[in-house]
Amino acid sequence: MTTVVRQGAPQFPTVSGSIPPSARDEMDAAVQALQSHKNEWVSLPVKKRIALIDQLIKDFAAIAPRWVAACARAKSIAVDSPAVGEEWGAGTWPVLRNLRLLREALVDVEANGRPKIPGPVTARPDGQVVAQVFPQTMYDRIFLSGVRAEIWMEPGVTVAELPQTQAIAYQNKEHKGKVALVLGAGNVASIGPMDILYKVFVEDQVVLFKANPVNAYLGPLMEEALQELVTSGFLRVV
Repeated sequence: MTTVVRQGAPQFPTVSGSIPPSARDEMDAAVQALQSHKNEWVSLPVKKRIALIDQLIKDFAAIAPRWVAACARAKSIAVDSPAVGEEWGAGTWPVLRNLRLLREALVDVEANGRPKIPGPVTARPDGQVVAQVFPQTMYDRIFLSGVRAEIWMEPGVTVAELPQTQAIAYQNKEHKGKVALVLGAGNVASIGPMDILYKVFVEDQVVLFKANPVNAYLGPLMEEALQELVTSGFLRVV
């Protein structure tokens, strides 16, 4: 690791060196490791998953300055430029918020079997059920005023039946484990880790993540930030 220093400017540590492509045998070994742990993940209790997310939040927060610095360096953004703010706002902050919301959902799952729906559940004139899922917090209402998100259920699902359609992966733990391949996006740095988190915690699958060539330099940082998943055999990065 090197440090770029500009007089009178903040000092951000940056990741140096290029990331070589993973060899075929390395990728094969990664898939085999995930195959051997996929059922272990399915059987992992919700309480342990919450504890795992707590550690992921700490680890990701710890690498956030280096993550932002690496993005700024790759894009030739001066460390004291206002443009660095986008790397925080579109890179690290969404992942940390995603982790916090996943934790809240898992706490609900442990207590009630399913996440709470933050807004009203209504039916359209044709009977289709609609659940308002955003805004969730006062922060959402203040900073994203006027923005609202709804989920429209498949026709035929009633308001009474809606709870049975939530958190399906957590309602039936008899399903077998699966290995998912996530192809990393190169345009926004937060998309890759959030896709990993969705596959792991929502769809109950272990993940092989293939970094995009555009931002493959984030691969080692992603492994470090998500090391609890890596060391447990639930994630591999290539």
